[in-house]
Amino acid sequence: MAALALSEVYDRLVIAATRFDIQRNDEFSGVASGALWQAELAPPLWTAEVTLNDQTLNEMKQQAALIRKLDGARQNFLLCDTTSLYPQADPDGTILGSAAVTIGTIGTDRTIAPLLGLPSGYKLTLGDKMQINGASKIAFVEVSGTVTATAGGIANVEVFPRLPPWIVNGATVLLKRPACPMVILPGSHNPGTNEGVRTSGAGFKSIQKS
Repeated sequence: MAALALSEVYDRLVIAATRFDIQRNDEFSGVASGALWQAELAPPLWTAEVTLNDQTLNEMKQQAALIRKLDGARQNFLLCDTTSLYPQADPDGTILGSAAVTIGTIGTDRTIAPLLGLPSGYKLTLGDKMQINGASKIAFVEVSGTVTATAGGIANVEVFPRLPPWIVNGATVLLKRPACPMVILPGSHNPGTNEGVRTSGAGFKSIQKS
């Protein structure tokens, strides 16, 4: 099922704050000597805790209905990290402009995203986020090291998590309002508490739909 566009859910939520983090799916084992081994059982997944602004009773009822309409974890939707809507060195996206950024030839080390089509000298900073669109899936990754594009608009960007195997050369990369496909964690939606004509305390938790 395709993720709902930003305009369908995210842009309609009155968000006060988001807290993005990673849920690792690892198994650990150790021996008496203190040696420790880690096995990655599944790729890491992004999680997000979303806090909504206090609103009027009717406004919050509409927000709650919008979230319930997602039918628990059945329908995924795109969610932005409100702290990373644009690259840090381009805080409103004007330097990037209408540049069409794509993935170049991916090497065996899928921690490197080879970007093409950047403006000359364009800077990506540790902690920036990127959305990479596949034919039917979306990847959401974080820049793991600061890099500046060449005069030809090329930059080999270290990212976390690793690029999934379904990403192919030529995939579209979004640096403006990059978003992650998410589902609501069951039981996490708080519709808020009514206090007179205001409702407060609303929010939800979500996890990446890979």
